[in-house]
Amino acid sequence: MQAQDPRQALESLVRERKDEYAALSRLIGRNETYIQQYVKRGVPRRLAEADRRTLARYFGVDEIMLGAPPPDDPPTGPIEPPS
Repeated sequence: MQAQDPRQALESLVRERKDEYAALSRLIGRNETYIQQYVKRGVPRRLAEADRRTLARYFGVDEIMLGAPPPDDPPTGPIEPPS
C-alpha cells in the first residue's frame, strides 16, 4: 500500500478540522498564503522539517503523513567496526 501524498493528507486534515490555510501558515511563522500554495500549487516542493513537525503536532499525526522520510530500517546483519 502506497502512502497518501503529503499535500492531499494536509488538505484532508484541514477540511476535517475546518481549519484555514492562512491560520496554519501563521502557526508556522510563514506568510498567509504559504500553506495554500504548498497544497494547491506544489510550492515549496517539501515542507521544511520544523514546519512539518509543528503541523504534525498540531494535527496529532505522524510526520511521515506530511512527508517526513520513513525511519531507516534496522540493520539486518552484524556491523563491522571501522578499521
